[in-house]
Amino acid sequence: MAATANPCKLMRGLRRVAIEIGIRIYERTSMLSFMPGPMVTLHTPDDSPLVGKMVLAINAWMAIHFPQFERTLVVSSDMVITEKYPGLLQRIGLKDSVSALDLRTFVFYYRITEYGRLMMVNGGNTFAWHGRILPVFDQCSPYEQQLKHSLHEFFLTLAGVPITARWNRPSERSVTGLPFFGRLNDMPNVSYGFGYSGNGVGPGYMGDQLLWSLMLDPNNPWSRSPLATSPWCHFPQKLLRYRCSLVVRNSIRRKELAEDQDR
Repeated sequence: MAATANPCKLMRGLRRVAIEIGIRIYERTSMLSFMPGPMVTLHTPDDSPLVGKMVLAINAWMAIHFPQFERTLVVSSDMVITEKYPGLLQRIGLKDSVSALDLRTFVFYYRITEYGRLMMVNGGNTFAWHGRILPVFDQCSPYEQQLKHSLHEFFLTLAGVPITARWNRPSERSVTGLPFFGRLNDMPNVSYGFGYSGNGVGPGYMGDQLLWSLMLDPNNPWSRSPLATSPWCHFPQKLLRYRCSLVVRNSIRRKELAEDQDR
């Protein structure tokens, strides 16, 4: 298992630093569209602000709104979280909120919250038909029982601890499993980064450096990185992509189950 920073604390820390240096944050504000140009015009429900530079970091929605990225896979990350049992978690050695993840293709990761709950996440369960954001991505996870079983296999002492919530969200899977970055349609002031394949926290620093280099245009190793040349390859077209993704998913599951059972 590898450890990563707590994503919630990371985001709160970034928000605090941004506000301290004078950056304005517009929370809960939807961008409906934008108009490129020397100054980019953002269209929101209430206003149309102008910005000099823009970064698109909208996760799986990149594949929905921009046709050139539709040949990625939109897959679910499914989550469950336990009731509060801080004393029990400490007794089994879970004493901080650092995330731990394994090296599976469909990764498992877990972390404890500051309130003494354990959250378990598994990626690569629901594959979206034609890369759409399905209604299930905004509902309770249909894989709750599978996640509970995995949770209890990881931590036998938590077998009697109730699950209090379950949910899922869409993420995108690139062909290589690596994120990629670039300038949207060669626009010098509109950049993007996505394709994290469910592993966004660990490579976050790398993504920051790449996007910073694309926006400010220095000639440095980050701006010359192969990851800054957009996707290297694509999944097949719609119908074939969906059907093949299920075949590959099920094959990988059988392979990882065999590894778990030392076969």
